[in-house]
Amino acid sequence: MLKMRNHRLAVYTILFTFVLVTRAQREPCLGIPDGVFVNDFTSCDGYFLCLGGVPTQAQCPPGFYFNEAQQLCDFPQNVFCHVCNQQTGVQLFPHPTNCDQFITCSSGISFVGNCKPGETYDAALQACKSEFRVDCERFRCPDVDNPNMVVFIPGIQSCDEYFICQAGSPIQRFCAPGLHWNREAERCDFPELAQCP
Repeated sequence: MLKMRNHRLAVYTILFTFVLVTRAQREPCLGIPDGVFVNDFTSCDGYFLCLGGVPTQAQCPPGFYFNEAQQLCDFPQNVFCHVCNQQTGVQLFPHPTNCDQFITCSSGISFVGNCKPGETYDAALQACKSEFRVDCERFRCPDVDNPNMVVFIPGIQSCDEYFICQAGSPIQRFCAPGLHWNREAERCDFPELAQCP
């Protein structure tokens, strides 16, 4: 009986969270004071200005991402931004560089999750497991940029996704429509040449 009540409570909590997140995505200025900027979760450089509950869409200059906490356009390495390919449901992905983290996409809104100390995210099981039971070999961004060498990391959620390392952080990018990331050539390429796994 207690187990069934806990299960029902967990289901209701998940549904409530899903409804709130979905509504926030469709009505980004709902409950937001006038003059406050909020994220556009479909674009790292996009944001909305809220006035009277009405969102006015805007975009940061090229090369900058919107930082909601600071209320300004900022360097990408200072902002966590991961654009979710699917705008509905919940998806889990391994973090591109940290084995003890994962990315959750919920109704198109992403956030980073952390495994408990001593655990690593298992992409196949979509759960954190003992680090001794998970073989995690992720690419790492160098702490210091080398201006003579660009470091790329393959994508984690789709064939057209890849990351560029900038100031020690992976910055999400996408190939043009119809192209896939070629891991060997480190460039966007025709799907038959990229051979996405």
